[in-house]
Amino acid sequence: MSKNIFFKDNIFDFLFVFLILVLPFSKALTNIIIAFSAFLFIVRFEKKKNSNYFKSPFFILAILVLYLYFQAIINGSFFQDFGFYKKYLYLIIIPVLFLEIKNTQLLKLFSIIVINITIFISIFKIFKFYYYFNYLPLADGWATNTVLYLERPYAGLFSVICLILSCEQIITRTKSKFFFIFSFALSFFFLFFISIRISLITLFVIVLTYVFFYMKMTSKKKIFLSIFLMISLTSITFLNKNIAKRFFIDKNISDIVQTIIEFEPRIVIWRCADLITEQKDFSVFFGTNSYSDIKNSLINCYSDSITDNSRRNWFLVNKFNTHNQFIDLYLIGGLIAFLIFIIFLTISIINNHKSFFSVAIFITFTMVLLIENIFHRQFGCLIFSIFTSLYFTKKTIKDVSN
Repeated sequence: MSKNIFFKDNIFDFLFVFLILVLPFSKALTNIIIAFSAFLFIVRFEKKKNSNYFKSPFFILAILVLYLYFQAIINGSFFQDFGFYKKYLYLIIIPVLFLEIKNTQLLKLFSIIVINITIFISIFKIFKFYYYFNYLPLADGWATNTVLYLERPYAGLFSVICLILSCEQIITRTKSKFFFIFSFALSFFFLFFISIRISLITLFVIVLTYVFFYMKMTSKKKIFLSIFLMISLTSITFLNKNIAKRFFIDKNISDIVQTIIEFEPRIVIWRCADLITEQKDFSVFFGTNSYSDIKNSLINCYSDSITDNSRRNWFLVNKFNTHNQFIDLYLIGGLIAFLIFIIFLTISIINNHKSFFSVAIFITFTMVLLIENIFHRQFGCLIFSIFTSLYFTKKTIKDVSN
């Protein structure tokens, strides 16, 4: 086979490698690559080859996006909220383009490489900050965003994904494991170093899932191992002042609860989101009229419900969204949108439950969806689409390993 024919047959693999390499660094290049890939897909479209898409869970995700588009058009808010809706298009495009991918191992390798690069950049920025100011601002979730290359939740999400990818390569490869062992160690260190709560909890849930459902040992041993893991995690939390502070574990139980209520912004945000569902123009089945209405309702709630002036101003300046993708879908699309998304997740996990690494990716994104509106960001939509497609798309072409 000539080089030209090989490149032509595998062009989508190379395009996605390039996409992954530029993903954290350039929105413009990312969009150019996706646009070119979509154009190429249309030119080379083969109905029979791509018919499996309609049997995949991503077809359900496409139905969700089209439903939200249709409802926004009916409500007259599509162009008003186009900044939100244009990002949802990635949830359709990426899984469709993934049908052309032949070598998923190549994408996994370059995903690990690019995540390592972002970790090294963040570590450099952290120690540069320490050099100038002589302290590490890692106990404060918002301050940490100033020294991380990616915002804290996304830096943690990337690290957990890298742990999963690296672990899979360590287990499945028969040689050349050193890089993946190093990558696993680096991501693990970084995760605890910057103390990302949701990522640490996610990692713990993934480990417990592996112990209970994928390890071949007696139930008694599984219980003892789980207890050991819980004790180990608790010990690490108490011994690491940074992690302890992030989990508010420096007081008694009643004080911890009070501290969470006072300082965890999602307590206020979710309470305000709940008030939106009590408004007269909210429909249980179809949600509210627009994202603009949701934004204004949240801002009004922050203004009326927060008594502390500095804290209220902080909320009003940042104009926090609902910080929960499930709540967000319920508010904008009602019970219909919420259930369609749950069906997508349910089918995805049912189809892939035999693969631990697919389940780990499912857990990772489900956990972050509980505390972030990742579909409000281009980067969030892309990493969700890419890595769920990587593990939830059934391939008829055998992956090339090693």
